[in-house]
Amino acid sequence: MNPENLVIFKGTRDGINIIVDKEADFNDIKSKLEKKVLEATKFFSGAKTNIFFSGRELTSEEEMDLLEIISEKTQINITYVDTKESNEDAKPVEIPNDKALDLGSLVHEQLKQHNLTKFYKGNIRSGQEISFVGSVVIIGDVNPGAFVKAGGNIIILGALKGIAHAGCNGMRDAFIAALTMRPVQLRIADIITRFPVIEDKNAPLRPEYAYIEDNQVYVLQLA
Repeated sequence: MNPENLVIFKGTRDGINIIVDKEADFNDIKSKLEKKVLEATKFFSGAKTNIFFSGRELTSEEEMDLLEIISEKTQINITYVDTKESNEDAKPVEIPNDKALDLGSLVHEQLKQHNLTKFYKGNIRSGQEISFVGSVVIIGDVNPGAFVKAGGNIIILGALKGIAHAGCNGMRDAFIAALTMRPVQLRIADIITRFPVIEDKNAPLRPEYAYIEDNQVYVLQLA
């Protein structure tokens, strides 16, 4: 194994794709990433860009470890974080420039963690779990048996049929939104609710929004 290939930076028109070796020890990955970002400090200085991770499936903790290295060793401003699937041409969802976030502040100020957003493109299958310290946007369906967990908000541009837990670190003003809301269970902070079974399978489907009020989870149907 060539040590230089443990971490590869690939610039694209949409941002920086960080390709991480699938088999290497994660501590070696962190060391190589730190070395490479230090070598590229001038390149990253003051840059505002999008970050993609690909090559291996990272846990939420591993992802944050890598982001923290980038934030500590550079002055790069991260617009958003995206875990790429095998489709290298997947298009990101744009965030206006005035919403761009300083990753260094986000990593070190725990109260602001929900402002960092992870985008995932694709359906979440039964047995899969997506977990992130900030907010999560799923561009696809969350199928029965799947679990999405976020320290911030959860937005699903598809059908929610599994379990979603927003504000998992105690953030009670978090919310869950989906184009089709048919979850097995909803959780926001420490409040848990089960969704009623929809008897009329032909009932019109509209986007819905779940939030906490008076220690209960309410769901509003959006126009």
